[in-house]
Amino acid sequence: MIDLKPKKLPKQARSRVSFDAIVGAAARLLRERGYEALTTNHIAEQAGVGIATLYEFFPNKEAIVAELTARLMAKVEANMEEAFAEARGLDPWAGVSHMTARAVAAMAAERDVFRVLLRQVPFVPQLPVVVETRAALAALSQRVRIEAAGALDLPMPEDDVWLISEMLYNAILEVAFLEVSERKRAELTKELARLTYRMAVGRDPETN
Repeated sequence: MIDLKPKKLPKQARSRVSFDAIVGAAARLLRERGYEALTTNHIAEQAGVGIATLYEFFPNKEAIVAELTARLMAKVEANMEEAFAEARGLDPWAGVSHMTARAVAAMAAERDVFRVLLRQVPFVPQLPVVVETRAALAALSQRVRIEAAGALDLPMPEDDVWLISEMLYNAILEVAFLEVSERKRAELTKELARLTYRMAVGRDPETN
């Protein structure tokens, strides 16, 4: 079984700089070369550290990728919690639009590395942090349901919201990963928000 955890975490500022440089270097190399070309030697060289320093913290490249994934997943969850807080008090259509736009924008900003992690690295979708983040996002969707209960038209509210959240997660990835102009991405994001609203409320939003 592959060890996917760091050997140790840095305790001093200097060690933290090296640790972070290793993870950052892995992200850059994944964007530029993909997963198959990633090696610990390349990561160490890109990070500006010796290979011995890399192996002081990590047992293999997979553990570095897992650490990078954990950091990105934490950002995803924090972004959506923030978007939910901002959407509270908005009318339902404005809230759906805001949260959908925030989700797509966050993924699109890191799409090159997210695309590699989620499409090229076989173990990433099964990492506990990815499973836990998806569960947290599903739970957030249920909180949205509770907040917007009066506006929804769902025969099986809890199950229906779970299904919508699963479809939305995958659609957000597809929109974020597309190699299109930002104008086109914005159009697709708005359309995704409209379809989500229609599924949840039972009609199209009233827009000016």
